[in-house]
Order: sequence, then structure tokens, then C-alpha cells
Amino acid sequence: LGLNHISFAKKLERILSEGHYCILHSHVQAYSGFPVWVARSLRIPVISSFHNTHFPPQTRLTRRPIVRQLRSVYATIGINYALHYSDLVTGCSQGVLRSLDPDGGKISVPSCVLYYGVDVPQPATSEERAALRRSFGWSADTPLILHVGRFTEQKNHLGLLSIFQRVLAHVPTVRMLLVGEGLLRSSIENTIAERGLANKIRLLGLRDDVPSLMSMCDVFVFPSLHEGFGLVTIEANAASLPVVGSKVPGLIEAVRDGETALLHDVVDIEGMVMSVVRILADQQYAQRLGDAGRTRAKRSFSLETSARRLLEVYEGFA
Repeated sequence: LGLNHISFAKKLERILSEGHYCILHSHVQAYSGFPVWVARSLRIPVISSFHNTHFPPQTRLTRRPIVRQLRSVYATIGINYALHYSDLVTGCSQGVLRSLDPDGGKISVPSCVLYYGVDVPQPATSEERAALRRSFGWSADTPLILHVGRFTEQKNHLGLLSIFQRVLAHVPTVRMLLVGEGLLRSSIENTIAERGLANKIRLLGLRDDVPSLMSMCDVFVFPSLHEGFGLVTIEANAASLPVVGSKVPGLIEAVRDGETALLHDVVDIEGMVMSVVRILADQQYAQRLGDAGRTRAKRSFSLETSARRLLEVYEGFA
């Protein structure tokens, strides 16, 4: 979108007109109002989809104080316009829809939840699990924690490190893998070094084999401050990986507390620690959580199920 809205409008109008498109499906969230306005001028139906309960700035420019305030005002106006003038509003969870319309009066068009789908990988063999650990210089039976997420405030990496440090006191052989990139990566690397954890944690950057990694780890820890849905926890469950995370809107829909995951208040660091320790110490319990998560992911969140739901939405505009 950028700052040149006139140029954006002309280009989007050309794409929609030349392509003879029947629907515009917008996923730009904080900037959703302007594409809706463009599509309405061409009488093309618009679906506006929202993926989170908060829309913080993601670049260094938009994080600057004055720009941040201007962006917030722009986002409020744009989102309200989209909620009023789209033909359909979707959220990736009930939690997202509630956050958009807490009092039940802002969304003046039809709305629905549109859950995402995930791949369901093949289970890892014992040889593959051992090989992964040896690739980092660790023994074949090393207990392994995994976290996948952008290095932003939302994902609460500082809380994650505190959880890991306390788990170490109970399970000295445990190690952790962090997958992701983001503005806070260097800050987190410094914190890891300051806490003397550099030889116990590996930062893997962006990966295209996350489902495979998940199938080779022992527990997925996800203490986010907020989540629209927490799709990555569904991916973990699909890989038979039990989840320990924060009890926030979105996550309480993505996983089943006590059945496929163990959730705690986001400030309950000790509770998450003890849940991780329990999963690492009790293989039968861990397998029960993992098997239940895989079964639920196959039934309700497969790619086929998600595609069928999306097609039904599009066919509603035919």
C-alpha cells in the first residue's frame, strides 16, 4: 500500500478490471479500509479477513512515536470502514471476531470464522529424532523444546527464556530450538548470551521444514501475550507434539486445554514450567496429548477441510 494511495488505487483497479475478478479477498488487516473502498467503486464484492486480535506496527518506521500514532488513527478508521462496507468479514477465530466487535455493534455485515488448515506430517522415526539432536552436538536422547514465531513482543521470547531457565533446574539435559526472524532477534540473542544459555539454545532462523522439526521434538512452548488463533500450535498438534502455552483468546480455540495442550495465564511462568517438566518426565502422558492433538488436527484443521470451507464462502458470492 505505501504512502501513495492514488497509485495503489489505480494499480488495484487495473488488476481487478483486467482480470475480470469476481471477489476481492483482503488480508491487510490494519490497512483494510482502502482496498474495500477501491473494490466498492468497481462493484466487486469484498471479503475482509482478520488474523489477529492486535495489529502492532511491524517495521522500524511505523514503530517511531509520531508515525506509530498516525498509523493507529489510520488503522482505526480503515478497520471500521472495512467492518461496515465489506460484503463479508471473517476472523481466524471467535476471539478475533470478538476483539473486532466487543460490544456487538461495529460489524454491520455478515461475519464468520474461517479456520486455517495445516499439513499433517508423517511421524518421525527414532533414527531421525536422534540424528537431529546429534546435528547440534547433543546426545541422541536429549529432551528437546521447540518454539516457532516471529521475534516480536507478541511472542514473548523473554517469558520463553525464563520458562526454559527454570525447566533446566528440573531437567538439566533439556535443550531448545527457536525458529523465526524479526526485529527483536539480536536483542534475544544478547539476552541468551547474558543468561549463559548460548550452548543450550539454537536459533535456526526461517525454516521450510517446520512440520518435520515438530515431529522430532518433545514439547512445543508458546507463551504468547496475544494470538489471533495460534495456527502454529495446530501444526504442532498435527505433528503429535504436545503444547504448553498461554491461555489467551485464539489459543483456547486452537488447542484443547488438558486434552491436546496445557494452557496457563500468561504471567504464570511457574505453571508453564511444571507443565513442561511433566510432559518431559511422563512419556505416556506426552504421547496421549500428542495423539489427541493429531487426531483433532486431522478431523478439523486439515488442508482439505480448510479448502472446502473457503470454497463454500466463495461460492456464496457466485
